[in-house]
This record gives sequence, C-alpha cells and structure tokens, in this order.
Amino acid sequence: MAHRNKRNVRKQKRQRRQQHERQQEHNVVEHSAATLSCAAETAADFAGQCTQDLEDLDRDLPYLRLALEIWREQPQSTTEALLAALEELLSERLRHQQALNQIGQQLEHLAADPSLHIHLDPIERYRELVRQRLFPQPPEK
Repeated sequence: MAHRNKRNVRKQKRQRRQQHERQQEHNVVEHSAATLSCAAETAADFAGQCTQDLEDLDRDLPYLRLALEIWREQPQSTTEALLAALEELLSERLRHQQALNQIGQQLEHLAADPSLHIHLDPIERYRELVRQRLFPQPPEK
C-alpha cells in the first residue's frame, strides 16, 4: 500500500510540475506575442536588453582589465598569445559597449515615439509564431 501511495505522490508531483511548466510557457508566449507585435514595446524591450548587456559589461570589464594588468607585469614569450587574446577581447568588448550605447539610445527614442505605437493583428498569429519559434515540438517518431 505504501508503495502505491509513493507512486501516486510522484505522479501528482510530476503532473503539477508539468502543469507549472505549461503555465510558464503560456505566460512567455502571451507576453512575447504582445510585446513583439507592438512596435513601441518591441523597441522598449530591446532597449532594456541593451541596458542589461551594458550593465553586464560594466561588471565584466574591470575583471578583464585586471587580468591584463596581472599578465602584463610579467611578460613571457609563452604568455604573449594570452595577452594578445585578452587585448583583442578588451577591444571587442569596448566596441560592443559603444554599439550597445548607441543602439540602446536609438531604441529608447523609438519606444518613446507615439507614432510608433503600432499593433499587428491578429495577435493569435503571433502567439502561434512565438510558440513555434521558442518552444518547437520535437519531430514525431
């Protein structure tokens, strides 16, 4: 009897977890379709992503600069390639930071433009598109 109860409890937990996952997927689909089918909301969303990426870079750059400082103190022929790669990475991250700043500002201006408050219809089409792209179903065997 206890064995059967354990099976039922596991089955119920699995069902609750699956229901929770379906609800989360549904929420992502609804929110994404609503956001991406409005031009101003799309601009605001991607402006926010630029801001988040810039914040991540602001945290990462000091660490990268520290690594360069440490390895520049004791240059060795065996670490020249490491220094070159770190310098290239720093250069690329700084270029990326500049691009994110520029594009983020452009997107913020677009998001604030009342004439860009355009909605695509029907929303159901975009819900299905989001579902297909973000949660593709595995091919049937």
